[in-house]
Amino acid sequence: MSEPLKFLRVGACLAPEVLARRGASWRRAVFPALVALIAHPAGPVLFDTGYGQAFFDATRRLPHRIYRWLTPVRFSPADSLRHQLSAPPALIFLSHLHGDHVAGLFDLQDPPPVMASRAALDHLAGLSDFAALKAACPPLLRDGLLGLTIARAEDRPRIETGLPGFETGHDVMGDGAIIAISLPGHGTGQTGLYIPAAQHFLIADAAYSRADLRNDTPPPHHSLRQLGDAGAYLDTFARLRALMAARPEITLTPSHCPEVTT
Repeated sequence: MSEPLKFLRVGACLAPEVLARRGASWRRAVFPALVALIAHPAGPVLFDTGYGQAFFDATRRLPHRIYRWLTPVRFSPADSLRHQLSAPPALIFLSHLHGDHVAGLFDLQDPPPVMASRAALDHLAGLSDFAALKAACPPLLRDGLLGLTIARAEDRPRIETGLPGFETGHDVMGDGAIIAISLPGHGTGQTGLYIPAAQHFLIADAAYSRADLRNDTPPPHHSLRQLGDAGAYLDTFARLRALMAARPEITLTPSHCPEVTT
């Protein structure tokens, strides 16, 4: 790939704006499921995988179908990673283990190596079927992930980032080109990727849009409590806002940001 960083839209979901942004309306908005393809000498690195057929398989029957009812999904065969990727990535990095970030993995034949945080994987392994559904990773997706050999980001060397508020991370590829940084609050073990050469920080669901960071409009407390730790989320959100102010040359991209063109 010639571009240092490319975004793919791998499906989208519909949800009331108010669930993602304080003070917003109940109007349904489209939240794209964005996947980042990062150029690297060892081969492209994929950040998250969006939706895929496995999501629909995992939510076909009750009670798991409730997930699909609450956030109706727009997805066509042309959206799939299998269709959009011209070559298999060298690595897939999962920011966290919610269905809209992991399902596309199972559309790939012979998936490449996968990496995620230890906290996310350990948490998933301890969930009952009902708890997995509540944690936005229905049992079929949970079992598929746990059946894979997934590397732990925390096993990579610790490295300085130079980012105020996010001073250290883990060196994903061993050359400082891609740094995994913990972003607590949404789900368990959420992790973003900083690409120093591109001056780009992929922040997953630590915010739902760049506008939310600029305008200081995080999700409401009830949304934060349902999908993680509200206090930790707001702390991460505040540190990201401070980073935007201190280092405006760095682009922060949330995984559902409508400003990102694909």
